[in-house]
Formats: sequence, structure tokens, C-alpha cells
Amino acid sequence: MARTAQPGTSLSALAEQLGTCERRGEAVVTGVSADSRRIAPGDLFLAVPGAHVDGHRYAADAVGRGAVAIVVERFLDELAVPQLRVPSVAAAAGPISAHAYGWPSEQLLVVGVTGTNGKTTTCQLLQACLAGSAGVAGQIGTTGTFLGGKRLATSALSTPEAPELQRHLFSMLAAGAVGTAVEVTSHALDRHRVDGTRFRVGIFLNLSPEHLDYHGSMERYFAAKSRLFDPSRCDQAVICVDSEWGARLAASCRVPVTTFSSRRPADFRITCTSRGLAGITVVIDDGSSRVELAAPLIGPVNAPNVAAAYLASLALGIEADQARAALERCPPPPGRFEIVTTDEPYLVVVDYAHTPDALEALVDTARQLATAKVRLVLGARGERYAAKRPQMARVASQADAVVLTTDSPGAEDPSTIVGEMLAGVPAARRERVSVELSRESAIRRGVEVLGPGDVLLVSGRGHETHQRFGDRLVPFDDRVAARLALAARPARRPSPDDLRVSVVIPAHDSEDTLPAAISSALGQTRRPDEVIVVDDGSTDGTAAVARSFGEAVRLVEQPCLGPSAARNAGVAAAASPLVAFLDADDLWQESKLERQVAALAEHQAVVCASDWVRGQPPPLPAELAVTSISTDDLLVLNRFQTSTVVVRRDAFADARGFSPQLDGAEDWDLWLRLSRYGPVIKLDAPLVSYRDMATGYSKDLRRHHDAVLQIVRRELLSFPGPRGRELRAWHHLRFAIAFARLGDRARARECLSTLRSERLLAATVPATVNLLLPFLAGRMRRRLPSSDARAAQEA
Repeated sequence: MARTAQPGTSLSALAEQLGTCERRGEAVVTGVSADSRRIAPGDLFLAVPGAHVDGHRYAADAVGRGAVAIVVERFLDELAVPQLRVPSVAAAAGPISAHAYGWPSEQLLVVGVTGTNGKTTTCQLLQACLAGSAGVAGQIGTTGTFLGGKRLATSALSTPEAPELQRHLFSMLAAGAVGTAVEVTSHALDRHRVDGTRFRVGIFLNLSPEHLDYHGSMERYFAAKSRLFDPSRCDQAVICVDSEWGARLAASCRVPVTTFSSRRPADFRITCTSRGLAGITVVIDDGSSRVELAAPLIGPVNAPNVAAAYLASLALGIEADQARAALERCPPPPGRFEIVTTDEPYLVVVDYAHTPDALEALVDTARQLATAKVRLVLGARGERYAAKRPQMARVASQADAVVLTTDSPGAEDPSTIVGEMLAGVPAARRERVSVELSRESAIRRGVEVLGPGDVLLVSGRGHETHQRFGDRLVPFDDRVAARLALAARPARRPSPDDLRVSVVIPAHDSEDTLPAAISSALGQTRRPDEVIVVDDGSTDGTAAVARSFGEAVRLVEQPCLGPSAARNAGVAAAASPLVAFLDADDLWQESKLERQVAALAEHQAVVCASDWVRGQPPPLPAELAVTSISTDDLLVLNRFQTSTVVVRRDAFADARGFSPQLDGAEDWDLWLRLSRYGPVIKLDAPLVSYRDMATGYSKDLRRHHDAVLQIVRRELLSFPGPRGRELRAWHHLRFAIAFARLGDRARARECLSTLRSERLLAATVPATVNLLLPFLAGRMRRRLPSSDARAAQEA
């Protein structure tokens, strides 16, 4: 009998569930976490002993954050909190988490996908099949955790730790999901992350050498994968028997099995025909009937993924026509043969391929598409299975030209990693291979030599948005780097008459201010050709705000660290020769964009910057005319941030954009680099900042308040629901405060009168709280020592 999904349980109930354990005390548990930093009041803390850190060391911190009980392998007598002692916290984590969250997998259609390659693509296909035409389904894996089109979380692990996995499953169930597809890695199976999860169907795709630094041998790697198909956690299996590993698994499976293959005897025979960039056609034949699936995935390597998703859908009871329709419209996941070129006579492709088998399939696919050369940029991950490095380079040398570079080296020396790769290149192919340790320069080198009919593959990182150097995470996205390199090619430079503008709005924690910022861009006297909102993957609602504008706004969901990386991503996505930056906390006057674009064209400049009214601006010429900024004066642009800038996109790309690891404090270096490509000019067209409205720093606000009020009122009146009422009340309060501080009591009374006339007084309570919280937080930070202040900001 399926258990009811209801979060919360007692420590005694958990002890009864586990059996072999010892309990001290009683508590009611409402959540579970193995990370003391993420403990919420009411949570149970799992003190997992790790390879490098023992979780028992952080139990006191967890209790301090609100943990009501802890699970340990040895009682911690110094902590006066209920405790549950078990032989292995790691082994108990799955059942404990599943019990605490009400066994959500028993109420969902959960499919587990395992194999060395293809898990992410198969999960995305399954999510589409589960959702059908009207439902909603989840996906948990390498690219993140999704419910429908919304990203719930990102994780460094393809299969999250048990508490996080069960929490996601419960959230999906509570949101009305019908099911979810989960990537199940060998590490997850070996470390008990999926214990307590019930899989309606388990899928096995393939097995090739990977993670052998952890497992030690292919036999142990295979044994770990096989655990998914134990009757205790899986109801039935869909297995690709193209390899001997799949055939062995199918023969030994103790649950009902459906097999498929393109070259061995199986229940279903699959064949694949490539349709080039249009996708593939997969035929699935059981001897008595056949079905054709025209999927928009590129390359025959995806045929097993499509077949597995289709057959698993049938095993779940999904109608065949519904599954076929879903598969035929499901796009590939991000970073899986993702084409970043548009109408150029060559292709640039970013792909996650990071095993020899996957890389060989990628090069083969590119060979089918290219009419000239196949070029490749490739690195190898540091602190990972090093034995595959020479194998990867040997496969890579099948391309016509290869640049070996850095991936995420971690604590290893990148030159050592590349040296190990070079050892695998056959002597006869050595002239095809060059080395460039800077990954950005390697991608740029690959793009610069592209000719008609060429295909450039940038492989190994796919969707990933940062590199690890030692303990540092540096934002870096292959797709962004490739697009900026493409924009820098001479053929892409704009003509003097092409004044099309893309407005880029980086948005993080900006759901309150973003509507007016977007409206101020769309309300310009010179309407931009596109408005791009770059959302960093946070769940604060900025993506929903951007989507509420429909086709007027293009949303780019780009997990990144810092505004500089977000702005680079926005320029990379832009389609216009000119790019304007607008921060989500700021507003433009209605004529600002028109004046800046005109000045940019008139002076044949690469950048047009303007003053703004935040704080005390640096001394600048006060006249209205355009002013050239000398190299010595470029430091002043640091005070502009980037909200006041229109830049030529090709020059931005030539200058390699912002340094992505910076948070804006040293962005002026970009303006120094841009000055080599043409004049950098300044125009007196001030920006209006929300912060100025709240604090009244500058009396120049009087010059702009009429246009600003008109923009904000027009947008916020159309913002729906209770949240819209709170937003309108919040903005009117901020205006009232700003005008009162400027001594303009008539305007302040007008704002308060609007609150009454629009019946928004009830919404002023949460709005007032939203106004006070940043102020109080700032006061608290000023009272803390500097190191504690930094820690508080990070928290």
C-alpha cells in the first residue's frame, strides 16, 4: 500500500522505521538536512562522516540554527538535544529523509536513468513525455532540478544527496506534478543517495570507462549501476543491450525487463536516420508493429535516448501517441550539441562530451554535418579519472584541428593535465594539435580560423557556468565565450547606418524593481529592438516578471556569479549591433536611449556613457554637449557601473567583455580596453536610481519625477494579483518618502492620496516592512566587525 505524502514525523517513528538504532529523547521533525548551513528550524541534522570532513563537527552549529534533533554514529553528550544513533548515517539518510517527507516517490511516477552517457538528454525527453499536453513533470540531474520550465535548484551533484532529493520530490508532488525523471549516478547508488526512493521504471543506457579512480574496476562500476534495478527500489527495467554490459544486466535482472538494441537480439529493434540539423528519425520495431519518431536531436548517438524514453513511457502507461508527440517537440538539454551560431556559413557547437565514447560520437556527428573541416577545443577535468586523458586526446585527434586547453583544473596544474593528454596523440596526427591553456583564448582561436562549411566543437563543459581553480570558482561559460568571439569577427562589424539596439538588464533579487526598469526601456522615445533580461537562476521571481511581458522581453536564464558575468551573457545573446545596459534597480528617462545612440553614431564612438544621480558623482563637465573622455579620465566610468552605457557589440567582443570574476568594482578596465577601438564619450543624460528615490540623495530627481512616475504607474497598474497591489503600494511609499525628503510636500501628499484612491492602504504593511528591512540590515552590518559583516552578506 502506498504511503501518504505528508512532511513531518517524530524521532521515535524514524527509529521504528530504521530498526537498528538507539534513541535519546523525542522531537517532531519537519525537514532533514546534512548541511548545517542550510538547517531551518524544525529540521533533523544528519551528521554524515565524509571522506574529508566529519559531519559530527558541525552538529552544534546545526543545533544553533534550529535543528531539533541529530542523527549520529556516536552520541554527542555535550549537546542537550534529542539524538538517534545509527551504524551508518550515510546508509540511513535515504530512508530517514523519505520517511520525513512522507515517501513522495510512492505518489509520483519516478523514472531513474543510469549509464555513462546520455542520462541528461533521456531525462529531459522523459519529462516531456510525463508532462504530456496538460500536466507538469519534474527533472533532476546534471543541469539542475526543474518543475516544468522552472528551475528549482542547481547542484554540484547529478544526483542530489538524499535529503535534498526527497525534499525536491515532495515539492514536486505538492505542486501537482505527475512524475519526474532522475539521473542516477554510480556514486549516488554506492553512497545511498537514492535509498528510500521508489522507481516505477529504471533505464540503463550504456557503460564505458569512467570514474574508475573511484570504483577501481569496470566490474565494480557495473555492480554499482546494477543496484538501481534491485526489486527493493525498482518495479521494471528498460535496458539497452547494444553492449555486453547491457546484455549481462538484462539477463540477471530480477524485475520485468524490456530490452532494445540497434545491433543485438532484443524485444525492440531500433534504427536511426539522420536529418542533419533538423534532427533524427528513430524507428522502433518489435516485429509486429513499428513506430517512427522524428526527434529534434542531432546525431544518431541520441537514438538510444529517444528509444529509452519512449519505451519507458509505454511502461508507465502513457499513451503511445502522447509520448510520440512529446518526443517530437522536445528540444535538447542545454549544452548538448548546442549550436551557438545563427546564420553564419559555419557551425559552432558547445557539447558536454567528456568521455572517449561521447567525444568520438560528437566528432562523428560533426563529420556528417561539415562540408569542410571539423575543429575541436577540448580540455580535461582536474582531480578526476586521469587515465582517460590520453584516450580523450587520441579520439580528439580524429578532428582536422585540435586546441587542447584548460577545463576545471581544481588543484592540479593545467599544463600537467594537458601534457598527459598530449601523450595520447598519435605521432602521425601531432601536427593537428596545438595547446592554449587559456580556455577563452582557445575558443577565440578556434572561432577566428573558421571558414565556410567548418564545424567547431567546444567540448567537455556544456552547460557549466564556472571553472574551478584550486578553491576558487571563476565564472566561465563556453557558450558566452563562443558568442562573444563570433561577434568580434570582422564580418560581424555593424555598418554606420545600423543603429539597432539590444537592451540588456541583469536581474538578481529584483522582482520588485524589474517591472519599472523594463517599462522604462520599452517606453523610450527610440524603442529598442529587443529587451533581454538575464536571470541568474535564483527563485526570487525575476524570471516570472520577465515572462509577464510576453514577446516584448526575451529571458536568458544564465546561472552566473556576479553582474559582470550576467552582462557578458546578455551581450552574447544580443542580436543587435549596439547594446545598452540597464540595471534592474534603475530607470531611464524617455529620451535617454535616443540621445545616446545619436551621440554614438555622430561621433563614430564605440561607447557612449552618461552621468547618473546616485550618491555624489565624480566631477565631470556640466555642459550638455557630448564630451570626449581621455584615457586618464576613464577611471570615472567605474562610478557609472554599466547602467549608463551604450556600447558597440563587436568592440565589446573584441575587448573580451567584462572580466567575469569581477563584481563590478573594476569594470573600468573594460573602458580602457575599449578606448583602443574608438572614442569613448560622455553624454549628460542622467540615470534615475531607485535608491535615490528612497533616500533623496540628489535634488536632480525633480527633473525626472514626472516621467518616472508615469512609467511606474503605467506598469504597476497592469501587474496582476495581490503581489501587484503590494508592489504599487511599495513604490508609492518610496516616492512619498523621496519627495518629502526633497521638501516637495505636494508631491508626497499626491503619492499618499494615490494610496487611498487606489485602495492600497491594506498593502502598505508588507510594503513598509520591505522598505525597513534593507535599512535595518544595513544598520546591523555597520555594527558588526568587518569579517562578520562579510560573513553576514554571504549568508
